[in-house]
Order: sequence, then structure tokens, then C-alpha cells
Amino acid sequence: MPEEKKEKKDSKNLKGPEKAAILLSLLPEEATVTIFKHLKEHEIERLIKQILSIEPPSKELAKQILEEAFEQLKEVAPIKIAPDNLKKILEQALPPDKLEKLLAETLTVEEGKAIFRELEKMDPKFVANIIQNEHPQVIALILSQLKPVKAAEIIQYLPKRLGVTNVQEEVIKRIASIEKISSDMLKMVATTLEEELLTIGAGKEETLSGVDIAAEIVNVLPKELGQEILEEIRKENPSLADTIEEKMFKFEDIVKLDNRAIIEILKVVDKNDLLIALKGAPQEILDKFLSNMSKRAAQMFLEDMEILGPVKKSDVENARKKIIATIKGLIEKGVIEYGAGEEMI
Repeated sequence: MPEEKKEKKDSKNLKGPEKAAILLSLLPEEATVTIFKHLKEHEIERLIKQILSIEPPSKELAKQILEEAFEQLKEVAPIKIAPDNLKKILEQALPPDKLEKLLAETLTVEEGKAIFRELEKMDPKFVANIIQNEHPQVIALILSQLKPVKAAEIIQYLPKRLGVTNVQEEVIKRIASIEKISSDMLKMVATTLEEELLTIGAGKEETLSGVDIAAEIVNVLPKELGQEILEEIRKENPSLADTIEEKMFKFEDIVKLDNRAIIEILKVVDKNDLLIALKGAPQEILDKFLSNMSKRAAQMFLEDMEILGPVKKSDVENARKKIIATIKGLIEKGVIEYGAGEEMI
């Protein structure tokens, strides 16, 4: 009888664990050892079983797996060139005058960022005293460059009212409306803080999501103050208040919840919604739920995810919206906490 021709395998037809097993078989031994050190026991068990059962991959399949892994890694953590190597590459690629100009501009940008990092270290009350008499737009631009937690601390020390203006409300509103900020504008804002502040680049623009920044700041404000500011904004601009509120908890923010909160979510969330919502989710979010299940329940959950197979992007988004709605409900009821809960004194 003629020998049966084997079906040519393609990485698109393989499941995640099969791809992972092949990838590990292609990596140097020391790299595989490092990866295993960061895996959970049940993950190692599954991979070992898979590795023992796979056939040696063809050159074409191995290439596909490596390319796919490379593309995914680029999205998670962009590949960076070491500074020394980068300088050597640029020296070969650019004329000396262009290289000097480029490095000078880059250094200026980095110096500017370093100045705002210094501002992060300052006492929030001190910063609030420096900026409290500035126009709300200037205050908004300054705070948009800081971490939300730091910005929230500073906002609490700003006066609630100056004349007829509710400063705290106005600042959050203006942060939410920021889309782009030019380096020239940042330079002008920087000079209002102190003469030593340097410019941040020249002629470039940075795209910002002002609503996201405003939402994160309100998230970490004490609950009552955050609600008070949102209510004031809602009186004047209901749609903006709703948009900020919608952004106040994103699916990715699940990683910020503590284990007690995850346990409470698991008690009330629909299992099918959770299965779909976690399809393609970052590993740290999946681990957050698995680590708060029993070993058996976690194993069954992973098996159910595998059986589920491919899921439409729209179905994943809808499932995640349901999970977020459930979490928001628990936060509003006080069952779980998210953001700052203590008053500053």
C-alpha cells in the first residue's frame, strides 16, 4: 500500500498549549529554565504533557511559531536597543551634524521629563500652593503630566472655590478635554512652576487621553470628594461626567484589585461571561482569577476555556462589559474597594 501523506501542520490550526510546547522546544535550555521558574505548577504540568506528546515540528512550522511569538512579544514589550548599540547604529546611519541635532533634541525631551519626575517627589501640599492661583487650564496641563495618584493628592489641597469657580471640578473637566499638548505649551506651563524647568522637545505633539487621566485621578480621590466633583461636572456637562465615570474602571484595572475583591467577584459573576471575557486577556488578569480558585476549579476553568475555542471579538467585549458592570456594582455597594478610601489630613 502507498504510504499515507501526512497533513501539513500550520500554526493557525494549533491551540495555545501546543504552540507554547513547540516554542519551548525551540528555545535554548537556559531560556526554558527561566520560563519554567515563572510558571505555576498546573501550567508546568500541562506544558510537560504537551511537550511529551508533540512531534518534532517542521522547519516551516517552527518558523511560524517563532514569528508569531516575536510579534506578540513586540506588542507586550517593544524590543529595545541598548543605548550604546543605538548610538553606534546612528553614527553609521547619519551624518555627524544630523546626529548631533537629533541627540540634542532627544536629550532636551528627556531632561524635560526628568523635571516632571522631580515634581512627583515634591510634597503635594507644596505643589498645590505653587499652582493654586494659576488658571485651571494651566493646572490641568501640569497635573496631566503627573501620575494620577500624585495628581489626586495635589487636587485635594487646591482650594474648592476661587470666586465663582469650583477649582477642583474645573481642573478635572479640563483634564478630561485634553487631546493633544504641544511641547511649546508644556514649556510655557513649565516656566510658571519655576525658572529652572526646561522645555520638553520642540515642535512635537503628544497625544493624550484626557478622559482616561481624569478618570484615573477621580478613581484615587476619596470616594465622597470624587462623587462631589463628578456631580458638579454633571450639572454643567452630563455627557462628560458619564464618559469619565465609564472610564473609571477598565477591564485591565482588575489587576489592581486585591484577592478579597476577586473572591467576591467570583461569588456573583456569571461563569460563562468570565470564560469569554478572559479569552485573550493579559496573563496577569487570568492568573488573578485562577489564583483565587481551588486547584481543581482552576484546572477545570482552563479546560473549559480551551474547549470554548475561538470567540468573536464583539462577544469578548460584551462579556467584559458585564464583568465591569458587576465589579462597579460591588464597588458602589461597598462590598469591594477600588481607589483611595481615606481622607488626607
